[in-house]
Amino acid sequence: MTEKLKKDRILFADLLRVGTIFAIMVFHITTNRWLVAFDENPTEWHVINIFVAGLRWCVPVFFMLSGMIFLDPEYKITTKKLFSKTIPRILCALIFWSIIYRTLSPLTAAFLDIKPLDISDFNRIYSEIFLGTPWHHLWFMYPLLAMYALTPLLRVFTANAKKEHYIYFLILYLIFGSLIPFINARLGITISFAIPELFSYTGYFIAGYFFYKFDLTKTEKNIVYILGVLSLVGTYAISTLSAMDSGMPATQFFDRTAPNIIFSAFFVFLLVKNVVNGSRKILKYQNNKYITLLANCGLGIYLVHDFFNIILNILNINTSTIPAILAVPLLSLIVYLASLGVVLIIRKIPVLNKWII
Repeated sequence: MTEKLKKDRILFADLLRVGTIFAIMVFHITTNRWLVAFDENPTEWHVINIFVAGLRWCVPVFFMLSGMIFLDPEYKITTKKLFSKTIPRILCALIFWSIIYRTLSPLTAAFLDIKPLDISDFNRIYSEIFLGTPWHHLWFMYPLLAMYALTPLLRVFTANAKKEHYIYFLILYLIFGSLIPFINARLGITISFAIPELFSYTGYFIAGYFFYKFDLTKTEKNIVYILGVLSLVGTYAISTLSAMDSGMPATQFFDRTAPNIIFSAFFVFLLVKNVVNGSRKILKYQNNKYITLLANCGLGIYLVHDFFNIILNILNINTSTIPAILAVPLLSLIVYLASLGVVLIIRKIPVLNKWII
């Protein structure tokens, strides 16, 4: 996902990147039956809802990791390099995998007698790439492109801002980019005063560099930790109680820019950073070739993994096949390793290894 640094690797970021990718595998395995299991198998639903509610931080942390690297004034990235290499690479990967997924989907449906082949299925490929809906997990590439395009401007801020400026920005982001939109959506009211520029993932991008660059005081750390733990527990609790009350699961507490998800992402990022950087036993794995390899394969694994989710669906293998508490980690590991295998093969193919993963 990010350019490789010429200096020593940042171990906590590599470990967090690997863990976050695996968390996404888990998340997609569990969301596959999150709605269905609520009626079919309540016990299964409660197990997978722990993962669904507890892993909403994974994509926001992705943006924080990218921001941590790209917004570092010491990282050598120019506007020319962004628009001649980084952004074209993401665009090529987006277009390539969109075409692959959208081509194989109708072919698979026709082969399984689910839906007859129609030329309109293929015509949608090109329109949906530009409309931002090429395939469900590829949505991530669009805000990532936006963040990269904003990088030259955001780097002006990170090159000059002091700690108090970041805190001020993050307070504004929490209030106007998260809390007010959350209140408007949940309560059905309209608080007109807003700062639209703070919406979406800009806050995560800047927060990633802030938490990487600055050491927080003990009080500041405790605030992030307490809010993070409360958010993780609260997200699960309120999603469960809401489902029990309404008779069906709902996603209204899972918005990636909702306050509870923001606090969860900040907590996970900061906790991993502090644990890794504070342990000599862990730090001895800095520049470990296997950790580096897995970290560098992250984006490719993300792009590839849904093929294996589709295969599992076709084979009707899911969290109901065996007890969910066993199925979730097992199936997630299978998808992760299979995706890693494909990425390792692509990495050996000239041209493709630089432009589609």
